[in-house]
Amino acid sequence: MKNAKLIIVLALALGLASCGNQPASNENASNENTQETPAVTVTETPFDWGMLKLGMEIPDKIEGCTVEPVTYMAEGEEQIKYAVKKEGELLVELEPAFDLESMQFTKTMDVMNVYSDQYQTKDNFHVGSKINDVLAAYPEAFTSLAMDGNIYVDVNGTQFMVLPEGFEGKLPEIKSSEGAIIAKPTFKPDAQVKMIRIYK
Repeated sequence: MKNAKLIIVLALALGLASCGNQPASNENASNENTQETPAVTVTETPFDWGMLKLGMEIPDKIEGCTVEPVTYMAEGEEQIKYAVKKEGELLVELEPAFDLESMQFTKTMDVMNVYSDQYQTKDNFHVGSKINDVLAAYPEAFTSLAMDGNIYVDVNGTQFMVLPEGFEGKLPEIKSSEGAIIAKPTFKPDAQVKMIRIYK
């Protein structure tokens, strides 16, 4: 069976995926940024600041897009993430790492939540793909029901989120903050990926 590692290609077909049209130009677009990370590697994008990659500093600006800090509550604590939007459409959310020594969030990108179908994996899966196709490609995927009520199909550090109405049958009861394992997931034929989460 092929390796489950995924590559998220941050590029829009026919040039519609980028926030701007300028090639990468600053020092962040170095050869170091093309090195592979444990679970996800991204290619160069037309963003003028270089490449979007886990471990890099979350940019304050992206040409043609807005980068907006958003605060929210999770597990009783205030959290922060950064919403990247183009003409009001949410493309990606960037979550920063938390520093346990200072007990503060950093500007280092720790998680990417992809909401736009403009981005796809190397196997052409994207928001809007059928989750049954993902499971067929990655039968070793780990599936669980999270505290937020959504279902996540985890493939080696990349999660494909599906809404609960896409599930066929009865969902398990959540008894802890870790969620609930779905040992033999069965989805409706038209159930689609609604978000792709890259966390390592």
